[in-house]
Amino acid sequence: MPSKTIDGAVLPPAHTPLHRLPKGSRARVVGIASSALFGDMDDQVTLRLKELGFLPGAMLQVIGFGLFGADPIAVRINGTKFGLRRAEAEKVLAALQPA
Repeated sequence: MPSKTIDGAVLPPAHTPLHRLPKGSRARVVGIASSALFGDMDDQVTLRLKELGFLPGAMLQVIGFGLFGADPIAVRINGTKFGLRRAEAEKVLAALQPA
């Protein structure tokens, strides 16, 4: 099943969920996907990610992952570092940028 943004737009396969990007990679945010995992809170989680700066066109860098690749996922966006839970990072869709 293809990934969709919260607005229902179908995304090409090149758009990768943030939690799948390798450490040190740079990417451009292309959208935020809906997630059944958050249930009725999905809209609030999407809004919070947008408030943090995860907006289409924003550039980010994956700084690192927790112990054994677990939570949190450290990300730098707009000059600020954030730690996201894997479930939140799965919602952020990004396009890898050349090094």
